[in-house]
Amino acid sequence: MAAERNRGFAAVAGVCRILLGAVFVFSGLAKSVDPWGTALKIEEYFAAFGVGGLAPTAPVLAVGQCALELVLGLMLLFGTARRLASCIALLLMGCFTLLTLVIAVWNPVDDCGCFGDALRLSNWMTFAKNAVLLPVAAVVWRDAKARGGFAFTRGDTVWSAAFLLLALALNLYSWFCLPPVDTSAYRVGTDLRRDVLCTSCMNRSVVLVYEDVHTGELREFSLSDTTWYDTARWRYVDTRTGYDDLPEEAQEYDFALWRDGRDVADEVVFAQGATCLVLVRDAGELSARCRRSIAELAAAADATGVRVVYVVGTDGGDVPEPFVVGGRSVPAYGMDRRLMARLLRADAGALRIEDGVITAKRPCRTMAEIAE
Repeated sequence: MAAERNRGFAAVAGVCRILLGAVFVFSGLAKSVDPWGTALKIEEYFAAFGVGGLAPTAPVLAVGQCALELVLGLMLLFGTARRLASCIALLLMGCFTLLTLVIAVWNPVDDCGCFGDALRLSNWMTFAKNAVLLPVAAVVWRDAKARGGFAFTRGDTVWSAAFLLLALALNLYSWFCLPPVDTSAYRVGTDLRRDVLCTSCMNRSVVLVYEDVHTGELREFSLSDTTWYDTARWRYVDTRTGYDDLPEEAQEYDFALWRDGRDVADEVVFAQGATCLVLVRDAGELSARCRRSIAELAAAADATGVRVVYVVGTDGGDVPEPFVVGGRSVPAYGMDRRLMARLLRADAGALRIEDGVITAKRPCRTMAEIAE
């Protein structure tokens, strides 16, 4: 009887191991093809929990998390180093369950980012998912514990190393060469005219909210109104745009190009033919190699008649400085840096729009190809 119970438990544990491994593989794979997105989500967590100073560590943590989940899932699926893998899985599920409970109750972020942009769950649904997987992980751990110690066989070592190299290679490729599978809101094929922009979203302007330090009165200013330059009287409070009143679904896109304090995205989105957007998150940190690539793109665009628009990352509606291309200054549009990261998972690169539809993306080193 005891032997039959043991066999029955082992069979149940085997199903649980496959289920848990499949979830970790899906989660790790969905995030590994877009580690940039995971880094942005980690930064969002840092900001929500009041530790925004840790934001510079987000890229390393993102690659580490994505690789760990993928490796762990493969180890569980293939039965590699079962006791170690099940122990780590149980610890992670315990942490994830506690974290998602706090997020579900407090609601500091809209989406946990558990499966990247591939699958979005509500905070309570995410907690429910983890609450189910936690006892599953406990069953897998108990079964692995009964099988032996933490010792690695030669096969365990070889397979674990192979899984780790595979996961790191995928993450690093996706980081430096753009995601091989783009699941973002601005994926190739997105029709900016149909899906993103609408009549009510056009001609939005930046409004600055300042407080009178003497009376406490709040007042709104346009960027062109220089009254708020008097810092002895006015204290900055907030920046508002037309997006603030849009439905949540429309805010998911939040596509805007700023010039002279006004959103002029329609000038690009509704332009006829092909337009290349050169996106630079931080012009001051742009490498010489990337500047050469931008100059090559400009030359290729001139030869093919493709319009080029230079976009520099800004904070809010700040007016960007002119951008230098091939030794000459050209006007630049401004774009929020987080939006730019959603458009293109790179510090610099290019986006091609044809009659309002995103048709191609390239990182900096190959951006000249996009003008062909």
